[in-house]
Amino acid sequence: MARAARAFTFIELLVAIAVLMIVMVVLLQITGKVGEIWRSSSGKISAFQNARAAFSTLNLQISRATLNAYNDYVDSSGQGRTEANAGTFVPTRFARASDLHFLSGPAAQIVPGADAAGNPGDAIFFQAPLGETDDTQLASLNRALNSTGFYIQYGEADASLLPNWLKSLFPSDKRFRLVQFVQPTQELGIYTATAAGSYPAAPSSTSSWLSAFKTPVTAQQPRARVLAEDVALLIIRPRLSPGEEEAVAGSLGSTYNNTTRGSILSPNYHYDSRAWQSGYPSGRVPSTGSTLTRPQLMRNQLPPIVDVAMVCVDRRSVARLGNSSSTPPAELKVPSTLFTDSSRLDADLAAYSQQLSNANIRHRVFRSAVEIQGAKWSNN
Repeated sequence: MARAARAFTFIELLVAIAVLMIVMVVLLQITGKVGEIWRSSSGKISAFQNARAAFSTLNLQISRATLNAYNDYVDSSGQGRTEANAGTFVPTRFARASDLHFLSGPAAQIVPGADAAGNPGDAIFFQAPLGETDDTQLASLNRALNSTGFYIQYGEADASLLPNWLKSLFPSDKRFRLVQFVQPTQELGIYTATAAGSYPAAPSSTSSWLSAFKTPVTAQQPRARVLAEDVALLIIRPRLSPGEEEAVAGSLGSTYNNTTRGSILSPNYHYDSRAWQSGYPSGRVPSTGSTLTRPQLMRNQLPPIVDVAMVCVDRRSVARLGNSSSTPPAELKVPSTLFTDSSRLDADLAAYSQQLSNANIRHRVFRSAVEIQGAKWSNN
């Protein structure tokens, strides 16, 4: 009698199918997880690469800042000769003079039209030989002077650069961006006479050239370029070398030690090469001291070193917080207690980084100490 052929039983087939399904589910989960990790990592790498490139551009251009200072006669009050005082001007000594300006500090205080929510951290404005112009006759002057500035803006992507009919086609997508503003050479406003045919005509006009760098941007203002998106914070701390800090600390009424190192020149992050002129808010650049004041020390001088810190966040980890509101998510807001005392820069950066980590926001902190090539610092 022929032997019966062996075959799988129905129970064995069910078990095999179940095992196969379990293996497929595990493989799909692994594949999905790997894909998610790849998408997250590639997006984070791309974002941080853009931020790193923007950070390099920022550092390079700060290093090229210039005041083109020179010696000129001043009277007993420290004022130079102008058309307004030409008939009574009596020279008494030489002093540093400059027609240019270097200014940095909290953006909400120095940027026209800015606010702490939409423009967190610091801003910086200066002149540098960038050679940017729209005038074909000046195109060959690749080192022509430009006014430029950097700060953070919260808003829609390039909203000011899109025509109105095109804006409606894009969904509301608000985020922080590191923006650079450049005033073309042919429109340079730093030399503009404000009254009586001279500049500055009065101390109150020393920052009038900044009125062009308003926020938000309009077509009538200097050209703007987004250097990097998802940059939540920019901090600028002008400072002296440790040896120079120690040399002037006593004259400024400050104590130089491990706690105050890095904060002698700009204890509240403000620096203004024209703060020596009357009318500048004393709350920004304090005038306390025994034989020397910070406004006098900064007079028409560039800081020799500028510490730059930039915090970049991962877009995917921020997107879940929602980005359609006119104000930034609370998790990204900088507490008012942070970044008011420059001696606490490291501690404040750590505190803000911890705030982002507590909200599960992936981020990266970029730090550098930029030496300004044109700085010829003098403690005298």
